[in-house]
Amino acid sequence: MNIVIDIGNTRTKAGVFKGDQLIIQYSGALSEVLEELKAQKAERLIVSAVGQGLEQVVAEFESKLPVLVFDHELKIPLRLDYQTPHTLGLDRLAAAIGSTVLMPEKNVLVIDMGSCMTLDFIKDGEVFCGGAISPGMNMRFKAMHHFTHKLPLIDYSEMKQKELIVPGKSTQDCMITGVLKAMEFEIEGYIKHYRSLYPDLAVIISGGDASYFENKFNTPIFTKDSLVLVGLNRVLEYHVA
Repeated sequence: MNIVIDIGNTRTKAGVFKGDQLIIQYSGALSEVLEELKAQKAERLIVSAVGQGLEQVVAEFESKLPVLVFDHELKIPLRLDYQTPHTLGLDRLAAAIGSTVLMPEKNVLVIDMGSCMTLDFIKDGEVFCGGAISPGMNMRFKAMHHFTHKLPLIDYSEMKQKELIVPGKSTQDCMITGVLKAMEFEIEGYIKHYRSLYPDLAVIISGGDASYFENKFNTPIFTKDSLVLVGLNRVLEYHVA
């Protein structure tokens, strides 16, 4: 079995894989996730970190099983058509690799709804072609509050059952509508663009805010919250083979 750990900006996600199958998944603070993983019997481990915590994982497990660190120097089962591969976010890269596991040999648009919203195109399941990065949902709300004197700070996680009003009839409703509809139209525009070039395009949406958007479009969209973990497990298996 494999242990896969993804240390993000705000939380850590981890999974235990048996072959390609994710059998257990954890999410939370790094210390909490590591405590859960101690009880798991595995043959190898891969860890990716966009923030701090990498050293803690290595120190905890390196005496118990082989540890592979996912970084820009590691050989991967995906060709990069990207001018600055050393700056490519590891979470974006892992998600792209994950898409090749779920939809091999397909043209895929991977949309990750995290701190930032990223949209990346993978051609024929073989080539990472790059994409786009824009502010995520919470970043947009925080920016409006930070750069103005009177707009409130909105925590949309507390209002997800609130009906979206178009047009907005209060300042708060206008802000919510502005953020959510802008993101919806942005995603819709990218899907339309890539589908005009690749009619067989598949779309995968992942990340913390994916649940809100998964049913907003008149096109089949595959939702996979564990996409990064699937990609990291593929890299680990690639280095075992």
